[in-house]
Amino acid sequence: MINNIIIGENSHLTNSLIKSLKNKIIFSSNKFSQANLNEIKSYKKINLIFNSFYPAKFLNNLTYRDYGSFEKLSIRILVNILKNIKPNRINKIIYTSSASVHRLLENIDTQKLDRFNRELYSSFKLSSEKIILNYCTKNKVDYFIFRLFNTYGDSKDNFSFIEKIIKSKKKNKTIKLINNGNSIRDFININDVGKIYRIVINKKVRSGIYDLGTGRGYLIKDIINSIKFPTSRIFNVNNVREIHNSIARNKELKKFLKNFKFDNLNNYLKKNLKLKKMNLKPVLNFENKIRPSGPTGIVIYGAGNAGKQIFHELRKNNEKILFFVDDNSNLQNSHFNGVSIINFQNLLNIKKFYFIKRIYLAIPSLGKNSFNKIMNKLRKNFFDVRYLPEKKFLLTDKINIEDLKVNQVNDIINRKQIKIKKITKLNHKVILVTGATGTIGSEICRQLLQHKVRKIIAIDNSELGIYRYQSKLTDQRIKFKLVDVCDKLILEDIIKSNKVEIIFHASAYKHVNILEKNIFSAVKNNIFATENICNLSSEYSCELIFVSTDKAADPVSVLGYTKKVAEKVCESFNRNNIIKKKIKIVRFGNVFGSSGSAINNFMDKINDEDIVQITNKKASRYFMTISEACHLVLQTAGIKSKKNIFILNMGQPINIFNLAKKLAKIKLNYNPNYKFKYEFTGLQPGEKLRETLKGKREVLKKLNDEIFEVTQNYQTKELFNLYYRNLVAKYNELNKKKLINQLKQISKY
Repeated sequence: MINNIIIGENSHLTNSLIKSLKNKIIFSSNKFSQANLNEIKSYKKINLIFNSFYPAKFLNNLTYRDYGSFEKLSIRILVNILKNIKPNRINKIIYTSSASVHRLLENIDTQKLDRFNRELYSSFKLSSEKIILNYCTKNKVDYFIFRLFNTYGDSKDNFSFIEKIIKSKKKNKTIKLINNGNSIRDFININDVGKIYRIVINKKVRSGIYDLGTGRGYLIKDIINSIKFPTSRIFNVNNVREIHNSIARNKELKKFLKNFKFDNLNNYLKKNLKLKKMNLKPVLNFENKIRPSGPTGIVIYGAGNAGKQIFHELRKNNEKILFFVDDNSNLQNSHFNGVSIINFQNLLNIKKFYFIKRIYLAIPSLGKNSFNKIMNKLRKNFFDVRYLPEKKFLLTDKINIEDLKVNQVNDIINRKQIKIKKITKLNHKVILVTGATGTIGSEICRQLLQHKVRKIIAIDNSELGIYRYQSKLTDQRIKFKLVDVCDKLILEDIIKSNKVEIIFHASAYKHVNILEKNIFSAVKNNIFATENICNLSSEYSCELIFVSTDKAADPVSVLGYTKKVAEKVCESFNRNNIIKKKIKIVRFGNVFGSSGSAINNFMDKINDEDIVQITNKKASRYFMTISEACHLVLQTAGIKSKKNIFILNMGQPINIFNLAKKLAKIKLNYNPNYKFKYEFTGLQPGEKLRETLKGKREVLKKLNDEIFEVTQNYQTKELFNLYYRNLVAKYNELNKKKLINQLKQISKY
């Protein structure tokens, strides 16, 4: 007699095997012990069935504290059994793997955060497969590795998508729909899996690795629509990385299953939801079949700004866009407006399932060789291929910052790309970011999500900004709040109730020309709000990093004065012996392409073929990329130094006129007929000919290759307090002239 040893007591598959198999002995993977191993060793002949895995319901929230349990359930028990059981006592091994291993090849070079730990899970599954393959091949043991696709059929399975929608429909609850339900999935009844395992156990079947699914793919939104799920109870989560279509390649499986009939998903849903009529059909069948009404539409090659422009234009003309194709691995397996972004090989694999009318190549920044290479491979596989700029068909020859690659930007501003580092100081912290939908604040939030932070409270007073970014940054750890930084009462409640540990204060009015005419708003938002946050960070022992600007070094503008005074407010708190955590000040120059910047203005003029206005032929500014600036801001959180002011290494200042000419040269690549037109307007009020990063009385010391620390001569705290009280008084008098004089006095003392 051969005993069937099943590892994994609480598995839904194990429950199915209980019905299907005889002579079964089940062991819990969570409680697996030496005694269990000894019992297995006592049997003369066994079949080993491994259903042990880390519970999917805990996978999303996996932390470093769970690694031991994760490793034990994923691979350690399997290894422990195999190394202790003599191969001649094993008849067959069945290992329940996962269809998710198919995604590993596509994402092997991806360094983006694996938000739901699916790739981590898959990699352990693949490792277990390789161990079994090695063991069985060398010891001539029959093995069956089943890469299981999405299951249904057990109402107690809280992870099954099918069971979730049945329960939600019955109980009138909401459901979460990823990327508008535009992915295709293969669903197999768990009882069919049990029957197939029984066939493998009882019959002579060739060893191998098999996809275990029906080979039929259903569009998720088709399933939702077919059961008439109320749209008001669908919660959409867009722009999540996921594989577009996941269908079992079950040709080899069907060779030994022969006339096996899979359970029909349509009938299962109809029966469990007591629907009179339902006509759910698969979209794709892996045996090269397509449903008669198969998807027809257009593919866009390039998911950058140009690709998104063409997307919106085509949508206006009621065209259906099937996919974006992009060579950037960080974009692949994500979505834009519910449309999947895939790689070119994916497109070739699935093109037989679609009617592709035409493809648009929408990467206008390509060099000649790269352009020809992509066009050749597209025309080899598709009939109608068009490209940008080609005004007969579409859109624009405009340049856009989003289309400029990192190396192009660094070439324009004469910088080398810095090395990105993980900042462990941020791990498991609750962090508040002010100005969270501005250029700096939003990038700080985005980069924080790449770290192991526990929670981010992102506040901003822009309703439009929050609307925009809460759909872009969909991680559950970030919460957006519509709050004015001047509202101390609400800020205090947020800091207190969330137990905030670190604050990045990036909120500020920053446009030089506008602030020259709006001094009271500048003082309120840039100075008084900073004092509020300093007070709160001191009271609740938060670490505060204040984002400043090079305009604060020997200031000549309202922006510079207000930011310099805000720095001095921070320093006044630092000189207070009561404060537990010193406030850090980070100062840097212009961010390339930030909203309202000179770069954007130049681009607008160049795109409109208008005259580019330049203040002075000799004017120069410091520049760095947004990602670089914000990464260095985050780095300061982990710096241990007696100094409190830090200046980012901005390299050499860039001549503004030369920078404009470089942008014009890029335009020429798009439009050979373009002629660069410019004029010199003279410096505007509050503008310097050349910016500086440090004041005349400040001394820089190199902390590392990327950051300097600042030493400066302090005046007495009492003198600052006197100046500051006078500043508040002048503000309350609404006397613009006296207020500006007071700003100058306090910023220069």
